[in-house]
Amino acid sequence: MPGGMKIAALSLAALLVGSPRAVAAPVPPPVRAVEVEEPFVRAEQSFPDAGACSAHLAKIVRASAPPAYDAAVGPYTIAAGDTRAHRVKARHWGHEIEEFRCTGAQLASRRWTHSMSDVKPFTMKEIGNMSFPAR
Repeated sequence: MPGGMKIAALSLAALLVGSPRAVAAPVPPPVRAVEVEEPFVRAEQSFPDAGACSAHLAKIVRASAPPAYDAAVGPYTIAAGDTRAHRVKARHWGHEIEEFRCTGAQLASRRWTHSMSDVKPFTMKEIGNMSFPAR
């Protein structure tokens, strides 16, 4: 069809009266699902300065040992005045992720679930072929 046109719909009237004409309309490209980040929720707890808030993030990470959490990382700096830490729980075919953020002395956090249901399991051969950083 010229111009990449596809038949999007047949006119109900054309079907009812037996008209040989079909209505052709361009089909827009599929709308891609946009991953929307959960907003940070400001904590009631505050700190005298950014260093104290960052020290609190380090304490959260140290306290996030297994079996309560499967991984924890941080604190690390995203940008000046933006320090973050994460902790993760593996659950079935997904992860529950908690992210903590210090914007200066203000603590905030957010939580979300990341599904891994669309990830193909690795074979032992594939794992053997992966490269890992030296320890």
